[in-house]
Amino acid sequence: MPQPKSRDNAANARADVDLALLEASGVVAAIAVAADGTIVRANARMRRLLGLGDPAARVRVRLADHLVDAAAWSAWRKGPSGVRPAEIEVRGFDGAPKLLRGEVHVEGEGDDRRYLGIFVDGEDNKALRAAAQHSARMEALGSLTAGVAHDFNNLLTVLVGNLYLIGEEVRERPHVFEKLKAARDAGKRGTELIKQLMTFARREELTVGTIDPSKVVGDLLPLLKRALGPRIALETTLQEHVDAVRASVAQLESVVVNLAVNARDAIDGKGRITIGVQGVDVAEHEAPLKGLARGGRYVAVSVRDTGAGIAPDALPRVFEPFFSTKRERGGTGLGLSMVRWFAESTGGSAGIESVVGQGTTVTLLLPRQQHEHGADAIEGTMPLSTLPSGTERVVVLAVDEALRATIHQTLEVLGYRVKVASGAEDMVAAVGAELTQLLVIDGLGRADADILIRARAVQPKLRIITTVDPHRPAERIPGVGMASLAKPFTLADLAKAVRRTLDVEGDAG
Repeated sequence: MPQPKSRDNAANARADVDLALLEASGVVAAIAVAADGTIVRANARMRRLLGLGDPAARVRVRLADHLVDAAAWSAWRKGPSGVRPAEIEVRGFDGAPKLLRGEVHVEGEGDDRRYLGIFVDGEDNKALRAAAQHSARMEALGSLTAGVAHDFNNLLTVLVGNLYLIGEEVRERPHVFEKLKAARDAGKRGTELIKQLMTFARREELTVGTIDPSKVVGDLLPLLKRALGPRIALETTLQEHVDAVRASVAQLESVVVNLAVNARDAIDGKGRITIGVQGVDVAEHEAPLKGLARGGRYVAVSVRDTGAGIAPDALPRVFEPFFSTKRERGGTGLGLSMVRWFAESTGGSAGIESVVGQGTTVTLLLPRQQHEHGADAIEGTMPLSTLPSGTERVVVLAVDEALRATIHQTLEVLGYRVKVASGAEDMVAAVGAELTQLLVIDGLGRADADILIRARAVQPKLRIITTVDPHRPAERIPGVGMASLAKPFTLADLAKAVRRTLDVEGDAG
């Protein structure tokens, strides 16, 4: 029996009221479609997407004419009444496809059927999925890296340690010493690279300290020149003696590389990228305009390009997560949001200026700190005589023969009396043979708990250092206190750790 006409009119009126409630929404795109596919009504956001113009014009437009794949409309028509999920890809007035996800409400039958679609931007969901896939890849990379990190750390420790020892023998031969120092510095750079790789794979916490941004950027230049390629001229304006900033070297390197690669991608053909580091003073009244909580002394790290620039309507959104100006080239929209997060995590800010056709400049303002002249500042040339030393008896146990020999030789050069143990039982015997102040053990695990307890039983004041891989937390054995030394370590790292452990006051356990 046919539905009374008044009931049909009431249903249409309800749909109009529902759509009216969504009319002013800037978040959802809503559309009402008749049984024949004609768009009956659309809210402001949907009209902007489709380029429909003034709703009062009453121009008959079919939804299928605006779909990239008309099969989506067929799916609406064939489906049952009620509410169900829906996804459509529309082609707007500019011809660019736009993915929309949401649900469609279907009422009525036959010629009186009515469809009310409510959608949100599906690009964010695509970006979230891409980010999840990226995270899964990073997890796999982290697992792979963790599998080889142990051996790699041992190799680097042996390499750098022996280069230090050889350096002492040729210190009076400047030409040879400088070559050896260059090799040693390259080995130390290798230790930083594996730490960065572990950080990238989310297996290691970032190490934050006071760093010289001009030096960090300067050290990156060979890598950047290779990454940017021959069509890009790379220039720098690095202020000397600029104050330090408190940050992670790996994070700052990642930010600069990210910005430089973004700048390269914005340049068609040949172009120029300029990276700058300089000190700036920000007045109190200027601070809010620059996104800062207060005025003061800052270090400005900037990357400027001669690329295509960014459209004014997109510029305010570039630091938003998942917003990208290069979707067609696979951009996830995560890079610049991480840049801003890094700047704000230091107490600073990130800003951007761009002119279409002329280029873009991204500037980070990072709070300036006083330099802390630590070991790295003098370690490049300091002789062994400047390192902490001693005469105590030390027992060394390490499965890796080369690492064991390196620790042995280093401690002997520093003046300690060293006994090398070939295994766990041999170690307990060596500790008990005469007064022993320190045990250095590599590759500690919970299976070693009994051995360490036995060693401590024969030498109650025995102190213990265990060497550990940076991506693996040090094992904690109840009742056995110990210090840890992260691999790969330098001669200076080992010397300081040994002296610090021996000098600590209180009970060894």
